Amino acid sequence: MSTPNSLSLPFSDDELAAWHGMLTLYSRIMRDLDRGLIESHGISVREFDVLITLFNAPDYRLRMTELADRIMLTPSGLSRLVDRLERGHLVERQVDRVDARSVHTVLTDAGLTRLDEARATHNSVIRSHYTDRLSLAELRDVGSLWQRVLSEDR
Repeated sequence: MSTPNSLSLPFSDDELAAWHGMLTLYSRIMRDLDRGLIESHGISVREFDVLITLFNAPDYRLRMTELADRIMLTPSGLSRLVDRLERGHLVERQVDRVDARSVHTVLTDAGLTRLDEARATHNSVIRSHYTDRLSLAELRDVGSLWQRVLSEDR
């Protein structure tokens, strides 16, 4: 745990190795995910993120504001992304029947099909760069560590 005086000190070798490793792995996976998804399925990793997030939502739909929060995009960034997905008939916007000020993004049948096809590429890249390189015990340890690091109770 850092103390107020230690915050401005240079990273230790262990801190630097952990930080650099995470950034390098993230960059490699995202680069290869994006490349593989675009080449094989015509969608970017960001577009895949929207499709999988909608797939995991009740009734394959989310309010635009909630979708933006879940995929960590600004509302305007999400709007442009949804525009592209709509042009490809992978999602559609629907006005909320109860609150006409709200708009939902809904996964279409074509979007569900494209997502299903793209999952093999997505999973293959993640496995080849990451999970296949770890034992089951290591995967559990890493998962536990991420839970602790990402905990909002800190």
